[in-house]
Amino acid sequence: MKPSLRFVRKNAVGLGLTFASFLVILLLHLIHAFDSFELNAIDLAFRIRGPLSGWMARNEVPKDSLDVVLVDIDDESYRLAPWTWPYPREVWARTVRNLYRAGAKVIAFDVQMDAPDRRSEYLKDVREELGKRGLSELVPSHGDSLFAEAIREVQAKGTSVIIASKIVDEPTSIPPQSLAAPNKIIMSGGPETGLVDEYQERDGSSRRYYAINFMNHEPDRWYLSIGMKAVKEFLDISEILDYDGDKMAFLWGDITIPSYGRSPTFLTNYYGPPSSSRVPGAGQLEPWKTFNRYPLSSVLDDMEVELKNPDEDSDWMEFFMLDSPLYGLLGESPFQGKIVLVGVSVEVFHDTKNTPFFSYKGQQQLMPGVEMHANAIQTLLDRNFISVFGGEIELSGESWKSHALLILGLSFLAFLVLTFMNPLFSGLTIMVELLVFLSIALGKFTADSAWLLKTVVQIIFPVSWLEKMGDWVIIDTPGFGESMFIPMVPAVTGVFLTYGGNVLYRFIMEEKDKRFLKNTFGTYVSPEMIDQMYDTKQEPKLGGDAGYHTAFFSDIQSFSAFSEILEPQKMVALMNEYLTEMTEILLAHRGTLDKYIGDAIVAFYGAPVPVEDHEYRACVTALKMEERLAGLRQQWASDGEWPELVHT
Repeated sequence: MKPSLRFVRKNAVGLGLTFASFLVILLLHLIHAFDSFELNAIDLAFRIRGPLSGWMARNEVPKDSLDVVLVDIDDESYRLAPWTWPYPREVWARTVRNLYRAGAKVIAFDVQMDAPDRRSEYLKDVREELGKRGLSELVPSHGDSLFAEAIREVQAKGTSVIIASKIVDEPTSIPPQSLAAPNKIIMSGGPETGLVDEYQERDGSSRRYYAINFMNHEPDRWYLSIGMKAVKEFLDISEILDYDGDKMAFLWGDITIPSYGRSPTFLTNYYGPPSSSRVPGAGQLEPWKTFNRYPLSSVLDDMEVELKNPDEDSDWMEFFMLDSPLYGLLGESPFQGKIVLVGVSVEVFHDTKNTPFFSYKGQQQLMPGVEMHANAIQTLLDRNFISVFGGEIELSGESWKSHALLILGLSFLAFLVLTFMNPLFSGLTIMVELLVFLSIALGKFTADSAWLLKTVVQIIFPVSWLEKMGDWVIIDTPGFGESMFIPMVPAVTGVFLTYGGNVLYRFIMEEKDKRFLKNTFGTYVSPEMIDQMYDTKQEPKLGGDAGYHTAFFSDIQSFSAFSEILEPQKMVALMNEYLTEMTEILLAHRGTLDKYIGDAIVAFYGAPVPVEDHEYRACVTALKMEERLAGLRQQWASDGEWPELVHT
């Protein structure tokens, strides 16, 4: 018989349990039992890798080299801007012109503008009435018209303007979905539009980003997200976006965007925590500064705008507008040739997202929605995509083969370890197997499979020692496009289930075998010796084993006289009590009962299990029997039911 066939037959139950564990894991995977845990594993991978840019990054991508700059409607803007929210559209007109004058290549607004300018609408009736009298110039122009004019002006000079749009669900309308785009007056200026729809995972976090989206009644009409539209304008991409089902990727010019499964999304490679958040407990340290970020009030602070606080009114923007006499005094414009995203971070608007860096360095930090778009845009521009083993973490028609192979491979390896080792050593070996797997899996994301060892070293040794150890203790940072995420939770669970199922089966079978031995030999051999026989796999042989042993005999003096004076029932009761007490002493000293011959006990030491000092143990047994017999005599005498012969 071939060795492989013999192995299968011998371990058929273990192999069956391993395959059953594999099927259970696949079933749980299919009903998304592991998804939440796997999403947390993605967040862990980001935290191990750390930021890619900002002053806390290990191998910093200089912020000035990033192509995205944030203009933030933050608390400072609320405090200093001479307008109240919602800002009139003339504010956005000034913003567009100032950013164009500062060299911005693309300006994208993460602000909905489908409704008309509220303040202009208030004056609509007044404007119409004065228009009848020829006095319409006394009322300011409509804010939407001013904004459209500014858009038309800067786009004619080469700066693209993109405004947020959104797919709206209204179940009672026909069709139930519609596109909320900027109003007609603003659109007359010819801006581009981009979707700001957010893809939220099961746990409410934003890890994936829409490349495109579509309405259910128009599945063939694709709408680009605001991030994709910003990249299109920035790189002057003229090719039409296409999808390659075989590669599971969007093809767009020379950019290949790996989709998450067959969805219209991709994983955003977040460059770090929210730019404006501070390091916990950092005192005077600066915020993370993942991206360069400026308050809207600073962008509006030119010679024509007076901020609410004169002490902070420095005409800051004049120093960066290329046509200003003050340009260059504070260095080059931070907006020159950049994609500028304008959005809101004020908490009251709740436009904040839960991202993989939400719990980082012991602090919970929600990210403004506009910065979520910034990370997606920078991911696209750097081609810094995250690939997923199998295409996605869920079990689907595309990913199941890869996931099944990974789960089955690790589970079978655990079964082999358990087969050729005892449970204790196999358990330790399997723990090593899992640590190696986790190191490799997360190492594919961080580009450093030794991250676990380096992390342990960093925890154990003081900073002064780490400085002497050199750069080898620093976890590497992946290059652009080098990050891969390998789903870990189903595979790890499969290993534990395989190990647990096989160990439990072995335990049940061992207990069953021990019970059989004890039931069979329990009256002849002590329980400890039966356990020893089982543990050493020593089976009694027909004909026995030759060896050096000690024989043991005991007998009752004048036993024939007992049978003459005792009734049969009394004789049986007496002998049962006597032989039981003596046999317990024999077994307690590791003797093996051979047989009873009437009143005689025949036994031996050293078989079927070897016993050290068996001669000594036999002698001790005889002495202990004498001691116990003396006690029995006193007991029988006190009972008053036995003749004197029994007492003596």
